Amino acid sequence: MSHTPELPERYVCTNCHIVYAGTVRHEDDTYHYSAPDECAACGSTDFVTFEQYVRHKTA
Repeated sequence: MSHTPELPERYVCTNCHIVYAGTVRHEDDTYHYSAPDECAACGSTDFVTFEQYVRHKTA
């Protein structure tokens, strides 16, 4: 049986709409993802998960 790699959680900056792979940490044989502390492009600290982005009001 082959291994299927786990996809990282993705986050979208609500200011400039850049997509980031979540920061990963490994605890108890499980991977946990979190949004970056700050957007490298615009400096915003407001992120939503990629799945929530399509329902997030941007205007």
